[in-house]
Amino acid sequence: MAHTHHHESADDHAHRNPDVSEVPLDSANQSLADALRSSFGILKGIMLVILVLYLLSNVKCIQQHQQALVLHFGRLDPRTYDAGLVRAWPYPIDEILLLPAWQSNEVKIDSHTITRRANEIGKGLAFLASSRGMHRGLDPMHDGALMTADRGLVHIGWNVTYKIDAVEKYVANIRMSRLPGKEIDAAAELIRSLVETVGIHVASEMTAEEAIRTRQSDVRAEMKRRLNERLASLDSGITVTLVEMYENEAPLQIHQIFDQTLAAAQAKDMRIRNAQQQATKRLNDAAGSAYHELLRLLDDLDPLAAGDPERAELQASIDRLLEERVEGWAGGMIRSAGAFFAEKVGRIKSDKELYDTLIPEFERNPSLLIGRLWEQTRQKIFASDGVSKIFVPFALRETRIRVPTDPEQKKMTEKARLREKEFDPTKMTPEVLHPVGVFKG
Repeated sequence: MAHTHHHESADDHAHRNPDVSEVPLDSANQSLADALRSSFGILKGIMLVILVLYLLSNVKCIQQHQQALVLHFGRLDPRTYDAGLVRAWPYPIDEILLLPAWQSNEVKIDSHTITRRANEIGKGLAFLASSRGMHRGLDPMHDGALMTADRGLVHIGWNVTYKIDAVEKYVANIRMSRLPGKEIDAAAELIRSLVETVGIHVASEMTAEEAIRTRQSDVRAEMKRRLNERLASLDSGITVTLVEMYENEAPLQIHQIFDQTLAAAQAKDMRIRNAQQQATKRLNDAAGSAYHELLRLLDDLDPLAAGDPERAELQASIDRLLEERVEGWAGGMIRSAGAFFAEKVGRIKSDKELYDTLIPEFERNPSLLIGRLWEQTRQKIFASDGVSKIFVPFALRETRIRVPTDPEQKKMTEKARLREKEFDPTKMTPEVLHPVGVFKG
């Protein structure tokens, strides 16, 4: 019997056998497969979120006091961004720089002062002089100072306020650090370097006293001007707005002597001001507000010789000023004198007119005129309120009148009595009424 052998191909075998994936898995393998599928799904979601966050990582909000610039592959984009949102490609494709434009920044420079120890920070030179000793010299490796035009030394500490008003120039020419938050460090370092140089030139043009006492405002103004000139020449985009001196002192060795000199100068200035105030007050009291012009005219009058026509004109101007505009006690005296003069002249004129009128009457009948004038005078005397009237009985033959001592003579007698060296009360005589005349009735 013959045996027939059938050779099956692999395809035929696979066609007859079901797919392995279609074979149901047991529970353990099924759980593992589900866990792997979930993990891959979560991983895809996380990667998607990371991708979105990365794409949005270079979106920044610009504040009102800031401006932003964008570096594209390290090259500066000329566009400047103001307040709002800025969107750029993620780093390292793009880089957004936020700078405090128009905002005041301050840098403190102590290169020209004495270096403080830990326990001396915030202390003045007076404290250092007492703690270190007056004869301790400067350490050129640590202490700073400025040499002045009179070959003196001064210590000056600077506070410089600046702002970045052209961020594109600053980033293109000055900024060096790429670390976040360090964008303006280059500005502070630049200003520090310029102050150290400019301060030497400014101090060398003034004396020590001028630099730290009498011309401080000039020092500050000159420092600001020269710093801005240097910054403009560098096209830095930085402007210095204020320069202050937080310390301005002489060296320790002469600190006390310098303060004594300053105190003497201040005392002198105070006395001069007091004298000027007193002079102004007295001149105002004497002549009022017109004293300025009066002094000017008197100064112009002094050098002119007598007989000079210009002197006569100035004298006339002074007289008019005295009569018309001068106030104070001088003006009062001038006006009182004028009124007195006018009154006396008026009386003299009146008496002269009366005299001229009475002369013809006197020549015609002297006794009649004298009697009439006496009667008029007697009536005026008795009509006056200050005259006492005494009525004498007809039968009284004699009337005795006593009047008090003259008040002016009494004052003179009292002054003479007080001047006497020895004084005896027992020798004093009481004041009495002295008879001055006897009238027959």
